[in-house]
Amino acid sequence: MTTFVWAAVLGAALLHALWNSVVKSAGDKFMSAARVALWTGAVAALVALVAPAPFAASMPYVIASALIHVVYFLLVGRLYRNADLSVAYPMMRGLAPLVTTVLAAATLHEVPGAVALVGVLALVAGVAAMGVSGLAHGRIDRETLVVALFNSVIIAIYSVLDGEGARLAGPGAAHAFAYNAWSDALTAGLYLPVVLALRGRAAGPELARDPLRSAFAGLAAFGGYAIVVWAMTQASIGAVAALRECSVVFAAIIGVAFLGEPFRGARAGAALLIVGGAIALRLA
Repeated sequence: MTTFVWAAVLGAALLHALWNSVVKSAGDKFMSAARVALWTGAVAALVALVAPAPFAASMPYVIASALIHVVYFLLVGRLYRNADLSVAYPMMRGLAPLVTTVLAAATLHEVPGAVALVGVLALVAGVAAMGVSGLAHGRIDRETLVVALFNSVIIAIYSVLDGEGARLAGPGAAHAFAYNAWSDALTAGLYLPVVLALRGRAAGPELARDPLRSAFAGLAAFGGYAIVVWAMTQASIGAVAALRECSVVFAAIIGVAFLGEPFRGARAGAALLIVGGAIALRLA
């Protein structure tokens, strides 16, 4: 992985932690996640208007990705109800890189080298340890833990789909961004009727709340994932998915600094594991 791709994915990780912190800080987590999804779709639609259309071969991946992202946003809205950001977030993200690496190896025959595999495992261990620390101190309940682990699998599935879909979308970063734009715009289009069906007439005023924060979160969500999708055309899907999980360190910092969440010694050790994994992926 080149230095530029490595740095870009770390930047994307920060953007991902930022928009998740917006969802966590809201009173109604479900509607906050919905606002982020819809604003992401609005940004994506604008990008789709100016970007080159992705190749037809990637269209099945666009549709599949949009469908599974609807499930992802529903689970994110549920996740932060009864758990700290700095606990729920790493529990959700922890298993995903390992499952992504296995899926990419099984379906795309993309097997990481020894150093990259060490980096992936170190990141997974660090992310999981950060979440387990919070679980031990009662910062997440068992039902929320199940949601987090299920969403890890969802993340792994859409990561492999989007990595391969972006590669089929055409040459260059513009086509990768276009692929993500079409997928995000379709996700918003599919998610809106789900939100309306679940919340009825009350959804309208809720979707219009906090437009500046929601627009910022939507822009961060689109930009952060578009960078990741492009990076997966430049490096192995498993390595990019793992490096992206450095976002849990950023989420922990945001949780402690702005949301009043505790930070214990075990999380510091976990953060060091994550940093070590990130360095290994840079050297791979």
